[in-house]
Amino acid sequence: MTKASINEAGHINLGKAEALAKLIKEMKLSQDNYVDDRFYPSTSMDEDLQLMFFIAMTAIDHRLVVPGHSYEDEMNGNKYRGADLLWIRGKRLFDSDPSIFSPSRLATIDSSTIKHWFGDIWDYGVRTFLLQDIGIKMSKLFNSSPTALIKRSEGYLFNGGHGFIELLKSFSAYTDPVEKKAMLLAKFLHGRGLIRFVDTWNEEVPVDNHLTRIAIRLGLVEPSQQYMEMIMTATPFTPQQDIALRFSIRYGWKLVSILSGIEPFVLDDFLWNFGRTICTTDDPKCKYCPLSDVCSLKDAHPREHVFHITYWY
Repeated sequence: MTKASINEAGHINLGKAEALAKLIKEMKLSQDNYVDDRFYPSTSMDEDLQLMFFIAMTAIDHRLVVPGHSYEDEMNGNKYRGADLLWIRGKRLFDSDPSIFSPSRLATIDSSTIKHWFGDIWDYGVRTFLLQDIGIKMSKLFNSSPTALIKRSEGYLFNGGHGFIELLKSFSAYTDPVEKKAMLLAKFLHGRGLIRFVDTWNEEVPVDNHLTRIAIRLGLVEPSQQYMEMIMTATPFTPQQDIALRFSIRYGWKLVSILSGIEPFVLDDFLWNFGRTICTTDDPKCKYCPLSDVCSLKDAHPREHVFHITYWY
């Protein structure tokens, strides 16, 4: 099969991209509208408050389960963990007092409050800083109005330094070079109709550990010998190596998106859920996998690469 080299991290298998695109196109996927009231505010709420909720929650939605530290709890008879638990707790805060997510409140928040609100998060000090940073800069740069940020973008993801993704880079939480959180936020807002992007051709999947693991197992992206050895031996990646690998993953899924005609935001909805329920880190449920016919590493089940200490994703 033909391969395309992207960077030092490895290659994209073009034949695999075509095969995956064919299967995914047949699934008739559609984008979520993110209105599940367990996790998200009502669409009838003030638009600025909705926007601030999504900006703040996405800003702190990075790795919650790391070696030696879990993040789970039981609520109303249901057990939640990871991102589900984080967003449920955030939504309950919003329901109790939406002004908690206003720029002025976020700017003065302290770490003990974050720990009280969200529970025993392993890096609650970092998440406190990220929220403070959003509150301060939203006030100074956008007159405390996220709507002003969106208006300044003119509906573009990228627009000569003034697109939505580019403006988000003002905030520390959104400085990941591979733009995971920024694209995730764009996906949320686009799906809810809070913004409709003009340049949909600039959409990208928000690359996290799930999308990385899936791409490698399927054989869409074939890491170089060095990178694959590091993955298999759980050798920690440097930031530069993480960036190189995730960029190759992003390019791979972009190609699948183009070949299938499925927009990256729609594709990400499927892949994220697929990675959490079927192609899981441990004990993947291969017999239920709709992509098993084209999977390259169904017997090896490599985990994602090790790169925990970051707020990028």
